[in-house]
Amino acid sequence: MRESAKPPVRGKTSPYGFFVKMCYEEHKKKYPNENVQVTEISKKCSEKWKTMSDDEKRRFFELAQKDAERYQAEVAAYGGEDALRKRKRVKKDPNAPKRALSAFFFFSHDKRPEVQQQHPEWKVGQVAQELGRFWKALGEEERAVYERKALEDKERYAEEMRNYKGTPVQTITPMKMPMIATVEGVPTSGMMQLGVPPPHAQQMVQQQEVNDEGAEE
Repeated sequence: MRESAKPPVRGKTSPYGFFVKMCYEEHKKKYPNENVQVTEISKKCSEKWKTMSDDEKRRFFELAQKDAERYQAEVAAYGGEDALRKRKRVKKDPNAPKRALSAFFFFSHDKRPEVQQQHPEWKVGQVAQELGRFWKALGEEERAVYERKALEDKERYAEEMRNYKGTPVQTITPMKMPMIATVEGVPTSGMMQLGVPPPHAQQMVQQQEVNDEGAEE
């Protein structure tokens, strides 16, 4: 039986992490109907943070201090840092089923070589953003092809999980996931805890496929 992937103790959030959360929430309130351009928000946050005085930053450091105290209390309740490190060292079961891929993952796998051939000088993030633009412009019929692949893969995963765990697993209805742009300067774990889209989300798309291809070889 697999151990839950959910961490027993939520990591600490930095002062800057709290500041980014505030920027993100203020932007959503000001532009509720606008698609969030995380890259732009992150850039503006970084520029503003650099110009802020110590007094302006103080409240974010106070929030981070309280969060650090919360973290220490949770670590102590779990059994200390040693117990936490031991849990983190637990390796993933090699027999566990490979997670289901989204429609966008399948699309990226097909389209990425073409983008890389056209723009060999591009970095991973630039390729991922271009893939996102192509995905958004995709017609319903073309998109349906990848959504069908994703549904089949979800059913495959559900079946393998049922056999793996020995208990029925409910088939998940496919969902259309929004594209998230790359964010620089904020840890992925911290952004996820704050409810902000995680950084390097586009790179994670490519890394997942690389891992999957490596596992199949």
